[in-house]
Amino acid sequence: MPKTKGQSIFFTAITAWMMVYVMTLYNTVLAMGTFTNYTFLIALKGMWIEYIIIFLLAYFVSGRIAKYFAFRVVQPGDRPIFIIFSIQIFTVVAQVAFASIIGVYHGYGFTSNFIPDYFITYCKNFVMALPLQLFIVGPLARLIFRCIFLKKQKKTYFNTNEIQEIDEKIIEQTIE
Repeated sequence: MPKTKGQSIFFTAITAWMMVYVMTLYNTVLAMGTFTNYTFLIALKGMWIEYIIIFLLAYFVSGRIAKYFAFRVVQPGDRPIFIIFSIQIFTVVAQVAFASIIGVYHGYGFTSNFIPDYFITYCKNFVMALPLQLFIVGPLARLIFRCIFLKKQKKTYFNTNEIQEIDEKIIEQTIE
């Protein structure tokens, strides 16, 4: 979707922020065994180091990995929604792999049970991260991006066909 380096940084930053906050909230609930209003604040306070790490990994590593594998599954001429979903799925696979290392460190420490702890953490996080990215964070990040960077058009897009056409044009420009 982003056309420029600045837009790409912004899009990655908002996507990473939403994912890290919700995943920190999720892992806090798992660790505490309870969910209260205070949990929202705990997650907000505790997410910033992870956010910086995940943002940098998403921008410099996972994004490239995701596109590499996504375009082994889909072709540039395929429907844009398939391209978007493919990139999102491979981004989640890579990001959860990296984030689970941080999660194991916070939850268990680096012990002799690192490998089993890692697989448990990866599975718990992947189960939450994939639908979160596909159904909430991805569409919300694209909506925010469109509202900020496409406001020159001065038109509100409520029609799904118009939104898809815009996404298709942006993806075509990104692929070229």
